[in-house]
Amino acid sequence: MNYAYGGTSGSGSYGELAEFKAEVVNELVERNSVRTVIEFGCGDGHQLSLMKYPDYLGLDVAASAVQLCTEKFKDDPTKRFMLYHPGSFAVRELPQADMVVCLDVLYHITDDEDFAATLQHILEASSNLVVLYTKLTTGKEAPVVDTIKDRDIFGHLKEFPDFSIESIVPQRYKDKSSADFIILRKRSESLRK
Repeated sequence: MNYAYGGTSGSGSYGELAEFKAEVVNELVERNSVRTVIEFGCGDGHQLSLMKYPDYLGLDVAASAVQLCTEKFKDDPTKRFMLYHPGSFAVRELPQADMVVCLDVLYHITDDEDFAATLQHILEASSNLVVLYTKLTTGKEAPVVDTIKDRDIFGHLKEFPDFSIESIVPQRYKDKSSADFIILRKRSESLRK
């Protein structure tokens, strides 16, 4: 998206889909007493405006999105934004967060190396919960169609044994999106390391 020229994060960040995502994520924040959140893919900030995050760091690959959100939330000291490039980014540059969120981003990463690096950064930045809103595909990986690449997300998540899948929240509006929630939690033995 070219946010500098008035582009938006797309229909998934508005209307019923945005409200559904906010309902699920805000309930997780409240139920788990989440204090800090890192989001991979802050986009235009509209979805963020529906969230109840106590302390938030938003990352995006688009400098125009980071600029837009920085301006939009300039009077909110609980929100910060940073440019993210998977290939030249070390997770040690980030603080750990209670919860890491990635909504509608993973299936838009068409480069395999960028996908692997982003998924690794998402999981390494979390001290407890990870919330992925993506297509739950398994088996053979598909070719790129438009700006979407379906991958075996469960196969990729097996590479991170420190996390287990706590729950899957199915899409409420199947006529509008094929993405579902995967909620992961860091295993208690990993927390003690």
